[in-house]
Amino acid sequence: MNIDNYLFKDEAYRGERTSLRFRWILIVVVMAFILVTFLRGDSQEAFLSFIPASIFLFYNLFISFLINRGKNIYFLRYFSVTIDILALSFHIYINSKYFSPIAVSTTASIFIYPVLMFLAVLRYDKKLIIYCIFLTLLAFNLNYLVQYNSIDKTLMEQVISSDPMGQMYKSGYLLMLGLFFLKIPNMVYRYISNHKDLIIKENENKINLLLEKREKELLKSNLNELNTLHQELQQKSGEIEEQNEKLSELVQTKDRLISFISHDLKNSFSTMASIIETTKENAPNLDVHDIYEAMDILYKHSVNNHILFENLLQWAKLQRGNISIVKEKIYLHEFCLQTHKQMQAQIDLKNIQLIISIPSDCMIFADKIMLNSICSNIVGNAIKFTPRGGTIQIKAENYSNYIKIAIKDSGIGIKKELLTSIFNLDNTITTKGTEGEKGSGFGLILCKELVERNGGEIEVESQVGKGSTFTIKLPGGFQDDSK
Repeated sequence: MNIDNYLFKDEAYRGERTSLRFRWILIVVVMAFILVTFLRGDSQEAFLSFIPASIFLFYNLFISFLINRGKNIYFLRYFSVTIDILALSFHIYINSKYFSPIAVSTTASIFIYPVLMFLAVLRYDKKLIIYCIFLTLLAFNLNYLVQYNSIDKTLMEQVISSDPMGQMYKSGYLLMLGLFFLKIPNMVYRYISNHKDLIIKENENKINLLLEKREKELLKSNLNELNTLHQELQQKSGEIEEQNEKLSELVQTKDRLISFISHDLKNSFSTMASIIETTKENAPNLDVHDIYEAMDILYKHSVNNHILFENLLQWAKLQRGNISIVKEKIYLHEFCLQTHKQMQAQIDLKNIQLIISIPSDCMIFADKIMLNSICSNIVGNAIKFTPRGGTIQIKAENYSNYIKIAIKDSGIGIKKELLTSIFNLDNTITTKGTEGEKGSGFGLILCKELVERNGGEIEVESQVGKGSTFTIKLPGGFQDDSK
């Protein structure tokens, strides 16, 4: 199988089909909006909205025809992205023109822009992604500039995100998200391409060695030696087949990774869009406390997305071998105290007691940065699933040549059917915390990778309603500096 063709032809074609399905959904929503507008008696507004919607409908029918005929529609991608973004922008403009000018900055439809940018990622065309980012920023801010003088300034003061500074922040977030999306095709391609080159080179070396050996054996004309060589060739052929299977697994890992990111981002952005929609519709009746609560929820989602991106980037660097492991002697008790300080705000918020039962001379050999990421993810999980007033205990036990670290909480526990897949990338099931906290589950996958890179093991035991215990084994022991 040719990996380059798979990534940049077949997958790009599938990405175009995904974009097509999304546009059909968008057309249905817009047509429903036009129908409601017409039934309300705003026939002029309905007519104006129906014109671009009809053009968009016939354009989508044309694209569907080409895809069903199996035609190469690469030349239409830029035009397709342009139509998508301009249609969305015109839809937002109509909302602001005939309903409320502030809609250019607060309507939930704004969150379709990141979806359109992600659809561009699925086409595996870096120039197309760049074009989509800049066209999105241009259309988003042009709408705002056109309607800025029409926005009620009193209402703008109540909805902070609608003022120029808020608009600038949203534009910055869109740009940052676009830059992240821009890295995905290269990241996936480099990851698979590097492994492909290594396997091809290794196979070539093995085949060359076998050919040289066979020539020598043929010169000796020894039938027994030829039979032995034949068996070796069969064995090497099996190894090559096994390596090809690993290469296929890498491609499948890429697919699961993109699906994983899409699932979490879609849920997060849907929640954020719902909050902004509700805030927009009830803006005149909201007080400062209500707006603060809405902003607090949006902030938490932003933080969760940031954590997901950080964990994802660290995992990707590990897969590419771009992170060097620097093991050093770490005194575990002092290290856990530092972790306690880092997470003090989260612990105090839920009034949780964190107990550290580790002797002062307990030490391990590990990479300090990786260990900090491991502890932060696991303790953060324990805080999320432990109710107010609960306890979290960190203990360490000494075994001949390693330290066994146990992080135990008094939380809600994990269902038995989820324990076997909690560290696997195939697992996309996430559970809300005791106070509705959300997470991607990717942190535990990263923890397993980091622990194994440091020569250790990780496992979990849990019982619903009685809490969970994460156990980490790392090289180390109890000793003083003088020993």
